[in-house]
Amino acid sequence: MEEKGGARQHIQSVVVGARLLEALVRRNDSMSLTAISKAADMAPAKAHRYLASFIETGLITQSKTTGYYDLGPLSLDLGLAAIRRLDVVELAYPFMVSLREETGETVSLSVLGNFGPTLVRWVPNNAPVNITVNVGSVLPLLTSSNGRAFAAFLPPEKADPLIEKELAEGSAALEAANIRSRADVDRVLNSVRESGVAEAVGLVLPAIASLSCPIFDRTNTVVAVLTVLGITGMISTERDSPISQTLRRTAARISEMLGARMG
Repeated sequence: MEEKGGARQHIQSVVVGARLLEALVRRNDSMSLTAISKAADMAPAKAHRYLASFIETGLITQSKTTGYYDLGPLSLDLGLAAIRRLDVVELAYPFMVSLREETGETVSLSVLGNFGPTLVRWVPNNAPVNITVNVGSVLPLLTSSNGRAFAAFLPPEKADPLIEKELAEGSAALEAANIRSRADVDRVLNSVRESGVAEAVGLVLPAIASLSCPIFDRTNTVVAVLTVLGITGMISTERDSPISQTLRRTAARISEMLGARMG
């Protein structure tokens, strides 16, 4: 049966049947007919008819030993196809705009390039004096908040060579941050892991302070870093500040859109 809703039409049976698929997604495990019917708020006899049709299409499969239902090969193919179409840069952009509106500060996004954390998108603030972010710029791993967010959550096999390289090269920013050894690095990164937020004040540029949060994909791998940056002394970099809390929430929402399991 088709129903009209404004300018759109939908097939009611598809909408109803989708509740069974949603129940399996939320449960993240196979389910009996009784359990899936209850979760979808549907009579078992009605649910059984939908499930039989979904089995024919491959959206759902049924165990021959337990009789339990689970997502089928077509559901897997659809999920993987949707994930392949996700572009974190495009996906994050509207969230970046909202974050700029909520905080009043410039917002940037970075990914890990061949040479380190690389800025790929930015949303300037609306203040008379704003910060210009050069897209394509590569940031240091240990003295930028972007880099620290990556270093704290990257697998060791990816993070360690970059960390050792920066320590070996040395820099005035490392000296200013009191980072001279691997123990110093671990101290900084452990703090980032505990709070979920990285901060840097006046290390990359004297006038700039920033806060960064990692963005994760469906494998809980860090794929990008979201950053709020402002003028040193005019933006709070405290990790429990309103800006920090808003940044955390926004990064978590983007991660969830990418399929990450948060919490």
